[in-house]
Amino acid sequence: MLATSLALSTLTACADSAPRERPDHTESTSLTLAVGDISGGEFDPLKGWGTRPAQIRPIHSSLLKANSSLEFEGDLATDHTVSEDGLVWTLPLRPEAMFSNGDPVTAHDVEFTYTLLKEDGVQFDLGFVDRIRAVDDHTIEFTLTEPRSTFVSQLTEIPILPKDHYGEGYSADPIGSGPYRVVDYQDGQQLILERNPHWYGPAPGFDKLTFLFLTEDAALAAARAGDVDVLYVPPTFAGQELPGMSLQRFESVDSRGLSLPTLPSGASGRINGKDVEVGNDVTADPAIRQALNIGLDREAIIDIALQGHGRPAYSLADTLPWFNEETVFEDGDVEGARDLLAEAGWVDENGDGIVEKDGLTASFTLLHPADDNLRSDLALVVGEQARELGIDIRIKGTSWDGIFVDGKANAVTWGGGRHHPHQLYEMYSTEEHNVGYNNMPHYSNEQVDRALEQALAATTQEEANSWWKRAQWDGTVGFAGPGGDAPLVWLARIDHLYFVADGVSLGDQPVHAHGHEWALFNNIADWRREQ
Repeated sequence: MLATSLALSTLTACADSAPRERPDHTESTSLTLAVGDISGGEFDPLKGWGTRPAQIRPIHSSLLKANSSLEFEGDLATDHTVSEDGLVWTLPLRPEAMFSNGDPVTAHDVEFTYTLLKEDGVQFDLGFVDRIRAVDDHTIEFTLTEPRSTFVSQLTEIPILPKDHYGEGYSADPIGSGPYRVVDYQDGQQLILERNPHWYGPAPGFDKLTFLFLTEDAALAAARAGDVDVLYVPPTFAGQELPGMSLQRFESVDSRGLSLPTLPSGASGRINGKDVEVGNDVTADPAIRQALNIGLDREAIIDIALQGHGRPAYSLADTLPWFNEETVFEDGDVEGARDLLAEAGWVDENGDGIVEKDGLTASFTLLHPADDNLRSDLALVVGEQARELGIDIRIKGTSWDGIFVDGKANAVTWGGGRHHPHQLYEMYSTEEHNVGYNNMPHYSNEQVDRALEQALAATTQEEANSWWKRAQWDGTVGFAGPGGDAPLVWLARIDHLYFVADGVSLGDQPVHAHGHEWALFNNIADWRREQ
């Protein structure tokens, strides 16, 4: 079944017309990209613009940004200072910063933006901010109700809006202070950007960027015709040969794994404000989750489902400064997983290869979005490997709406991975039960909660990182590692794959975050066409 799925994907890719000679664009100052639809949020933070990593970078600026080493540095702000108690954050702004219409960017625009989003309280959580104050035209000050170590990351994501020009029609004519400005936007079709003549940074390498919102097959055909300079491809398309283009592979923390309900069936909760059933009698047993964690072979999953274009994942923070390396272990331990299940009372009584305990068969449903071939293939490989452990996993494709109804009573192919650790809190904290679709497994552990709270309340990044690591595994308890609770079994970090026209340099890319559509643009102002 798996082989058929992959073969069909590859056949689709190969069905395009034969490669043509690529037109000579070496003198062009424009770039055409087909990387998916990057316009979600319609350029307005009240609609979600900025909630995806690096999404804002082409047309907006934020107070801070993360560099290629994932260190925080100035963007609109030249620097930032934090009081010793972690409550007062002060940021001086660049006096030369201007919006794309030529108006200056002032601290009053920053105050307006953050006040707007705090009062909205939907897209960005700023409830811990007590006061937002423009000290003068070029100094902004935030006073928090309590220390919040992850506030620094939010300062890199929130786009600054022009106070005098923001309103209901903003999405139709967005004004930002980034390296580019919107000149044409056709929903579902294309986005055209041109260089912002008022941008404060070094001139970008391209005068014009055209984003085509195409399906993967259509994008590949356009690249074959020489009409696309940067093309995202899934792993099943990575073996193609495109004239005048080369495959570039970027490491990511864009992780895929399994969300496994931790409560027995019969509980109730909420997802995205709707009442749902919570719990699964099989996955509620820690032995089932831990057996999958140590028994599944991550490298084999990557080889089959990702065509080798990925790396093992263990805690959603792999390689990042807050990653606990003690969570890494040698997986694919089938015998160890079987022994763990047997010790917990799971035994194959009827000889069908699937273990039972107290009359309950180790069988559950794994949901995946039906239109996502990568997650579908991952689910199929997991199902095959799980049978070797004595666990029966029934694979079911559905819509995201279906997942958001049934996802707390069934396993789900889950994803995530950000450049900041707050997502660890969202995915594992008891406080996140019933908040949006956070903490899908409905997981709760007092010691993990304590570590997560300490991480949030830390007044330095170093202190925060030490607590994030303890939440993952402190030597005895944690949500990750071979002995951890494993409410989420992380399996693979996906390599983001792009065909890039010869001579186009995408600069020094940092490790990518979740979402291939946006992750590429963290350093968009540094892109160049090399001669």
